[in-house]
Amino acid sequence: MSSVPVVIHALADLPCSVQSTPGSIFWDEFLHIRSRLISRFNSLQGLSGHMEQVAHECVDLFMQFLFPNTPIAHEPSLRAGISLLFGDEPPNCPSTESPGPDTLSLIELLRRFALVTALCAHIISVVPKTLFQNPKSLSDIFFEASKSMLRTYEAYDLEHPDSTSLTIRMWHSSYAQNTTGKVGASWHYHTEACCLAQRMRLFDEASITRTSQIESQLLRINFWHLYLAEKTQVAFKSRPPIIDERICDDGITLLERGDEVVPFLDSSRAVNQGDLESRIFVGFHLRRRISATAASLINDIASLARHAEANPPSREQSNKTEQEMNSLIERYLKFTALVNEVPPWVRRPDGDNNPKVDESVRAYQATCFWAQRTNIMTIFHCMRLLILQACIDHGFLVIVGLSESPLSWASRKLEIIRDFVDDLQGTPFVCIAAQGETAVDKVRRVGAILLELLHSSDNATIRTQAEVLFSALLDILSRLDSKASEGLEVSGVDALDWCNPTTVSSGG
Repeated sequence: MSSVPVVIHALADLPCSVQSTPGSIFWDEFLHIRSRLISRFNSLQGLSGHMEQVAHECVDLFMQFLFPNTPIAHEPSLRAGISLLFGDEPPNCPSTESPGPDTLSLIELLRRFALVTALCAHIISVVPKTLFQNPKSLSDIFFEASKSMLRTYEAYDLEHPDSTSLTIRMWHSSYAQNTTGKVGASWHYHTEACCLAQRMRLFDEASITRTSQIESQLLRINFWHLYLAEKTQVAFKSRPPIIDERICDDGITLLERGDEVVPFLDSSRAVNQGDLESRIFVGFHLRRRISATAASLINDIASLARHAEANPPSREQSNKTEQEMNSLIERYLKFTALVNEVPPWVRRPDGDNNPKVDESVRAYQATCFWAQRTNIMTIFHCMRLLILQACIDHGFLVIVGLSESPLSWASRKLEIIRDFVDDLQGTPFVCIAAQGETAVDKVRRVGAILLELLHSSDNATIRTQAEVLFSALLDILSRLDSKASEGLEVSGVDALDWCNPTTVSSGG
């Protein structure tokens, strides 16, 4: 009997470059890649489980630690796809018959295999050793299998993209940034996903309708996650955006939530009971609004400065500038008010004392919300710092309610950084470590700002407080297993080294 419980049929309606290739060749390539994955897996020393156990462990870790910040996958589909990774006997050759409602077509099988192996590569590369006891080199094995499988049907995938086309590339991006600490390959994979999303016009509500309800939901949330990542990088000034309202025909008309009738979480698992999924999405979209609001504000502060420089002073120009300044002040106040929208289950993840909820379920869900809380709050503090810096750079400190005195904005920076450090120190460390290079990048950026204060401030009190906070950040950074931080000497480290971007946010 085959270990892959699906009926396979040949590819149909393919582009010319793929249609001319018999389905059996794709099937043979699938069997070859799977055989190589199994062989490399079994040859690895120090394994504490077989392929199926490791894959389910990766899904478990994703759902608890990463899904709260990147809810871009359907848990039952991931778990069903695990059976494609192993088997003592090769599955039967593809059938030319149309699949039934509970079967996969050949292209769906190839995509499911690439998706599950991409997830495993992503998770093993990002989670700390305390969560995953097997060798980290397993991530390379899974990534190679996923990349090889994607390459097999890539021509078709580019012509007929679906939600897996985006998710696979985002997980490849995460693998690249967490295994190298560099942005080159990571940006490439992320950019491919963004370009596909643009070409699919996922910014348009009318463009995501599919016969499969779950596919429509996956397209929606994958777009919003890419959008979130793009806005974060705009605020960080890491690179120009690919997904942006200004290059969409009528702006972004995609709704935050549609008619979500199919749950993403596996309802058969006790830990997923109650309102866990809906609560996760509330936090996710708050995180999206924080990045989008901050990026827009930072851009418009710079735009106002350029406009003021390009136009000679006049009474009319002065009145217009004052109006725009008042508008920016109002928008900044609305940005700071976003922290009031943090829901109670995220604000206090351990606060659920419902006696009807099993303790193991309560602990599991609390960890989910701790993972989400640290992501929301640390990015909020980072965005506060970036907005403040934009106001300093352009001489618009009135927007954030400060005077032109360097002491006033230096004090505000320390206040924000203290909030940042307090949130990190108050979070279970495993929830920070599970964010991988995304968490490291935020710590390094804040550290760069502290170093600049230490080097530039003449005020002894400012310097003393900055040294204390910098020491706390160094302690956190030293506990994070970061590829990007390898080789950095703590003593005399340059601020430019600290603030070099190391992530593209595809992984969270």
